[in-house]
Amino acid sequence: MTDIQKYERYAQKIPLFNGLMAEEVEDLIKRGKIIIARKGETIFHEGMLGSNLFIVLSGKVGIYLKNQLIAKCRVGDTFGEMSVLNKKPRTATATALEESRLLCLDEKQINEILEKHVAVRLLLNAIHLLSERLERDNYLITEMTKLLRKYNIPLPELEPKNRDEENKHTT
Repeated sequence: MTDIQKYERYAQKIPLFNGLMAEEVEDLIKRGKIIIARKGETIFHEGMLGSNLFIVLSGKVGIYLKNQLIAKCRVGDTFGEMSVLNKKPRTATATALEESRLLCLDEKQINEILEKHVAVRLLLNAIHLLSERLERDNYLITEMTKLLRKYNIPLPELEPKNRDEENKHTT
């Protein structure tokens, strides 16, 4: 397999790279760093500040919230992007479930990429991936709500993050 074929395959298999040319994928991968995570190795911890996003090139990574497995990332999946986009601490812990080869892009590299036309495609792909996750999570919340109501378990109230901000807009 030639390098161009390899990068074309990445463009097809990695949702974040959808619509990119092989040369653009090659540029992204060369800017990033390849990391090998051994089985059981923690890639990042919940609560840590993070400026890297990761793409699984081989292997599997578990995403844990409060020590509970909530997702498995497989080849082509992206994780860690929320902390980079939101500039907030990591909301979960990522641990290799088996030896995994990861592409790591840090915030500086992402900003360099964002100065190119490739940025538009990457951002659209990221929005698409996040909206798919949100749609799935909304479905799960709906199903969980039905179960809670069925068994007469009270639902937690969702409070706005900042009550003062809400009051400013309503008065």
